[in-house]
Amino acid sequence: MDITDLIRQRLVLKGVINVIIAGGTCSGKTTLAGNLQNKFKEEFAVSHIKQDDYFKDIADIPRTRQGYLTDSINAFHTQEFVQDVKVLLSSGKVLIPRYEVSKNIRIAKDRCIMLGQVNIFEGLHTITLLKELENSLTVFLDTPLDICLKRRITRDTSAYGVSEERISENFSSCILPMYRSYIAPQKEQAEIIIEGVGFN
Repeated sequence: MDITDLIRQRLVLKGVINVIIAGGTCSGKTTLAGNLQNKFKEEFAVSHIKQDDYFKDIADIPRTRQGYLTDSINAFHTQEFVQDVKVLLSSGKVLIPRYEVSKNIRIAKDRCIMLGQVNIFEGLHTITLLKELENSLTVFLDTPLDICLKRRITRDTSAYGVSEERISENFSSCILPMYRSYIAPQKEQAEIIIEGVGFN
């Protein structure tokens, strides 16, 4: 069954659904979330929160001699993220952070998110962090790692001016170990597995 059909089916049964999307860096999580938001926004209230909004400031992100472990679960304010999701679901609204990626710092916590009938939560570790939510649909994007790397190079060279060599080295030494240890295992807990090749 297509993911949109499954979401619609759950909406008919429950009136609300929490879509939890996880996957590796540049696997297509935000694109899938945006596609779903566009698909349902004419009929239903939709909310969208990204785990990336909860990145720690660069000085607080764990690192090794090879570089920053930005894909580590410890690179995020995970308890705050989970708590804010619970506040949204219980009270109907929540203020979430705004993070400036180019500077690697949080600049405010003032963006108001209202509870929807379709609530989308996406990020590297969201299945691990939110799998106990009621009325949830867990989705893992199983995008080939070579495609993730190509997308990462395209994004970071154009948006942040990072060299292709540095991106490739960081991907190999810092991103892949985190993916294999902490992100890929979420595939076993996902209700839907999608190959993210088609997401750009």
